[in-house]
Amino acid sequence: MMLDRPVGQEPIRFHAPHMPPSTYDAVASALGSKHLRAGGRFSRKARALVGAHVGHDRVFLTNSCTSALEVAALALDLGPEDEIIVPSFTFCATATAFARKGARIVLADIDPNTMMVSAETIAARITNRTRAVVVVHYGGAAARMDGITALCAHHGIAVVEDAAQAFGSKQTGRAVGTAGLFAAYSFHETKIISSGHGGALVVNSDKPVLRERVEELLARGTNYPAFARREVSHYEWTSVSSSFEMPDLNAALLYGQLKHTREILFKSRAIWAFYEKRLNRLPVTILRPDEATQTNGYSFAFLCADRSCARRILEKSEQLGLGLQSHYKPLHLSRFAGQILAGHCPAASDSWERLIRLPVHMDLCAEDAGRICDFLTSELG
Repeated sequence: MMLDRPVGQEPIRFHAPHMPPSTYDAVASALGSKHLRAGGRFSRKARALVGAHVGHDRVFLTNSCTSALEVAALALDLGPEDEIIVPSFTFCATATAFARKGARIVLADIDPNTMMVSAETIAARITNRTRAVVVVHYGGAAARMDGITALCAHHGIAVVEDAAQAFGSKQTGRAVGTAGLFAAYSFHETKIISSGHGGALVVNSDKPVLRERVEELLARGTNYPAFARREVSHYEWTSVSSSFEMPDLNAALLYGQLKHTREILFKSRAIWAFYEKRLNRLPVTILRPDEATQTNGYSFAFLCADRSCARRILEKSEQLGLGLQSHYKPLHLSRFAGQILAGHCPAASDSWERLIRLPVHMDLCAEDAGRICDFLTSELG
């Protein structure tokens, strides 16, 4: 039966970027400065705020989270003989950033209760060619990093955190994105803090050589940073790289939102808690953060009992304009899977089509959140 949205009710958007007044002020100031490229005043200000969140200043703004991961891959100096373990359930950019270096991508299965890798699923994929493990923190929650970092340290394997969805989240009191050697945040329009399109690379090592390597890569593969500090008399080409930095205009947009991080996190977490309270008795598996993690509230998601139930809920939601969404297909089921070491990922295969995500954003009002919960209660209760 075809359902119609009630007359006068606007469709609920799954996501809407937040634009506080300070955002407009910062962008106008950046335009007035006529310094729109990377490295300007707002780049420094935004970097300082991200640095305050992670607890150190080894933060570099990039034009995307994908670029941040690519810089990490370049800094690790990966090659065709190296294997990189990546979760099968993730956006393709997680793997692409390392595949572009020629590394062999090995896909790991997930824990369906979290949709994230664990120490156990990673251990099943480690070989003597494994150089790095990429951990994706899904939905604003976090993978259990203590077991993963201990496992990787034992094998001498680097850990890279894809924390695209996790800016503002904490685990054991620390910012998510501070446990691995590298971490990447996303500030894409769809994320909780946005610069329209952007990201950040976090280097969680105080070794000067690693910081200098990242600086050269961000300078398009030159030693220009050393030249700017008057450490050399000229600058020159030092390695293969690309244009990865965030322009100052985007940094101004980012800075305007970072100043409101506290209120954005407060509302996102409040929406998450509202959903959890209203829906916790339904016969679904809610993706909850573990007891050590404080989520940023970026995503509220659950698994239906089966695929047909999820399809029914999504179809009816679309007809009613309620904004519910599924998510990406696991990489081992993609058309490109034949080009990588896909392996067998039964948990990801079983769970991805049962996944449903609810809208969480600053423009979502209590009435709309209530409509969503009433719909789900009537369909699943």
